[in-house]
Amino acid sequence: MKRSLLTVLTLVTFLPAAALAARPIRVTLPNKTKNACLRKVARLTSALKNEDALAELSTPGCTENLETEEQLWVDLMQGVLYQGLEQTTQAEDAFCLALLQEPLASLPLAKPPAALDELFERMRAECPEREKAKAEQLAKAKAEADAAAAAEAAAAAAAKAAKAAPPPVAELPPEPVVNEFVSVSSLRDSFELYAGVHGEADMQRVTTPLPLWGASVQGSVHLFRGLRAGAGLTALASTRFSSGPIFLVMADARLAYPILPPNERLGLHVYASGGPLLYTTNSPAAGARAGLGLALDLSKVRVSLGGAYEWRSHYRLGYAAPMASLDVSWKLSGAPRASP
Repeated sequence: MKRSLLTVLTLVTFLPAAALAARPIRVTLPNKTKNACLRKVARLTSALKNEDALAELSTPGCTENLETEEQLWVDLMQGVLYQGLEQTTQAEDAFCLALLQEPLASLPLAKPPAALDELFERMRAECPEREKAKAEQLAKAKAEADAAAAAEAAAAAAAKAAKAAPPPVAELPPEPVVNEFVSVSSLRDSFELYAGVHGEADMQRVTTPLPLWGASVQGSVHLFRGLRAGAGLTALASTRFSSGPIFLVMADARLAYPILPPNERLGLHVYASGGPLLYTTNSPAAGARAGLGLALDLSKVRVSLGGAYEWRSHYRLGYAAPMASLDVSWKLSGAPRASP
């Protein structure tokens, strides 16, 4: 007897909760809809047959030839049914799809549960930001895919071009230079100018040579293989000659070749020179001179020691005589000599 009473009390206790849980919900249909599929989904939802209702929503009757209001109702009902099946992520996506169509949409239920209504209103606020982030993510993914496709296409084009290109032609060795030509710019860059004092002696009388003193200017350029060519002008005078004061002007051409490789501090070369001269005592006369010499360069100072043979033509003093010369000059212009 007591056991039967306990069983009855237990059933009485759970009946209200079970009845509450099984209480059907009221679904509101779109205005003036005649779609049988939508009506069936509403009946299944009211009977709490959420799985059957969700399956019905995927049939052609609920997916084809829908009006705008009917399509909005289908999307909202998908969210309701997914939430009833505790599939919250799918419910949120369905609500967002519906709210993007109509931001002021309402749930198709007469009295929606509080939890469902709270989720729906939260989606109304969050869906725009969610869609914006999703659009940015899709754009980024598309850009990365496009970049990868472009890189792949470029690599394929490069491989195709490399395959189609003819083999490289071997470069021929440069032809050896047989003749060394001197350009105008190289002559200009190698120009040197020296000026200084010049002294020499007429060695016709070895015991008592007659000295001449004056100044000289020499300019030269580099030709090739160290050989230099130049020209100079020398003016001399002396009062020691028995015939009276003598004045001499000499123009000469010079070729010089280094004995030691020149550097910034030291240089040694031999030279050959020769040219016409003009001199006068009581009347002008002409002549010529040719000789050899040795020149030592110490930084910018040049000391030259030379010997020459001179021919003079004069009605009274015409003769030939050996000459010895000493020249100390200073470099006025020119590029620095190369280091060894």
